[in-house]
Amino acid sequence: MRIPGRTERRVVAAILVTALIPLVASIVVARTVIARVSATAFQPEFGVHLDSALGVYAELAAAIKQGMRSEADAIVAADPLREAAFTGDAQRLDAELARIIAAHPALVSLRVERCGDLVGARERGRPVDPAHEKTLTVRKAIARAPGHAAAPGERAPDDGGCDGDARTLVATFAAPSARFDELDAAQAFAQAYHALEREHRKEYLDESYGDAFAALLGATILLAILAGVLVARPVVDRIARLAAATRPVAEGDLSVRVGLQGDDEVADLGRAFDRMLEELEGSRARIEFLKRMGEWQKMARHLAHEIKNPLTPIQLAVEECHRRYAGSDPAYQRLLQTTLEVVEEEVGTLRRLVGEFSNFARLPRAELEPSDLAEFLREQGERFAAIEEAGREHASDEALLGRVDLEFDVPDVPMPAALDREMLRRALGNIVRNAAQALRDAQRAAPGGGARERPGAVVWGSVRVSARSEGQCHLIAIDDDGPGIDPAVRDSVFDPYVTTRYDGTGLGLSIVKKIVVDHGGTIDVLESPLGGARFVIRLPRAGTPAARAALGAEAFSDGDRAPASEGAAPTRPAVRGGQAPRGAG
Repeated sequence: MRIPGRTERRVVAAILVTALIPLVASIVVARTVIARVSATAFQPEFGVHLDSALGVYAELAAAIKQGMRSEADAIVAADPLREAAFTGDAQRLDAELARIIAAHPALVSLRVERCGDLVGARERGRPVDPAHEKTLTVRKAIARAPGHAAAPGERAPDDGGCDGDARTLVATFAAPSARFDELDAAQAFAQAYHALEREHRKEYLDESYGDAFAALLGATILLAILAGVLVARPVVDRIARLAAATRPVAEGDLSVRVGLQGDDEVADLGRAFDRMLEELEGSRARIEFLKRMGEWQKMARHLAHEIKNPLTPIQLAVEECHRRYAGSDPAYQRLLQTTLEVVEEEVGTLRRLVGEFSNFARLPRAELEPSDLAEFLREQGERFAAIEEAGREHASDEALLGRVDLEFDVPDVPMPAALDREMLRRALGNIVRNAAQALRDAQRAAPGGGARERPGAVVWGSVRVSARSEGQCHLIAIDDDGPGIDPAVRDSVFDPYVTTRYDGTGLGLSIVKKIVVDHGGTIDVLESPLGGARFVIRLPRAGTPAARAALGAEAFSDGDRAPASEGAAPTRPAVRGGQAPRGAG
């Protein structure tokens, strides 16, 4: 069993003190009241008056019973009943009994018996209610009426010795039971009172109530301890989990999460701690990425400078050799022509690389402004639709967007966010063109297979751009039905100079991630439901902590932004056609 900690012990002590204060006060007050009640209750006069009252109740009950017996005597003394009982006329006897029942409301039933045999009987018409009535049965002998002689043989006794001339009236009376119940209750109370009075009442009261209060005190202490443990332990356990999570965080591990459940302050603290770690982890990842990007930009700037300088002399030298040759050797002339073409082609390729390196090195930081992401995406959909239509008319491999089915799915509701529209358009165009290039390469790798024909061109595949709001961020998903990206390279696909295309430089997706990070967002590459690649961009909603942090970082960097290199282009370099260089797909 785990030993309670300091916090648990303090909570238990607080609950225990809170429970004991009113209990001890109630015990003191109760003992005082009991002592006074005991001194007042057990007085000799109370017993005398109680016995007197009980005697009155007993006399009342005896009087009721005596009245019933007297009433029975009056009934048997009446001549009409005496005559009817001995005439042997059952109809006359029944009429007389009915008259008597009606004349005496207390009667329940009347029976006339002769040697145990029923001669006649009459009842009042409703049964006895045991809950509200008490009954008394009275047996009285009926004397023969004067002048009424017995019939011959009527006095002869039967085999059991019964006098055949005897008649017996069995009268059952009913009276309200309230007085008798009160008498029983008074007798029970008087007996209990005299029993307490006979005992040593002071010792009895002190010992019995003292034991009861001691048991109550012990039960209260146990329940207070149990309640304190039950209340404090979940809180202490969650605080301990939170404290344990701070140790790996102090060592630099920001991937730890507490995951506290509940709706109290401790759970709120745990969720705030997890959110803080998520933000710190994202901030550290962004800082590390931007730091790597800075190093790669320096290297790209250096490479562009080192490659660009010798290109013009090389091309001019080869062109001069080709121009000055005046010989008539056709083989040598063809060699010079081939050399000139190769050098010019390779110099053109190197110039394109130099241009891409220069653009990458001079990549500006996003200048964020309040905007509507949904409106921005709808505008891009219209822009891409115009480009796609132009590509369909030309039906050439270079018109990439004209060879794919491009679809935009954007909600009609506003999606407020802080955006640099030009930079975000550059990032979105780069991803869409990468998807089109991947579809083109897949089509070239499988001639005649998988392409869909339409009037004027061959469709390489589909690209879908969708958006939705989720929590504190907006999601932009770019899906295609191409070959996708190998899971082995997904973690490094955004690093500079990592490419999966034969003609790629590996800078396009690095530029995309740099733009997304400057917006305070994230970008991930997944498997698309369409079967190809899915790029998911998460941008913070306007007004969220992540959006405010991105705006703060953008404002802070404005004063520290230094020129990229000698002769660098302005903050926003002009890119041919408004498009970014094609990066890794």
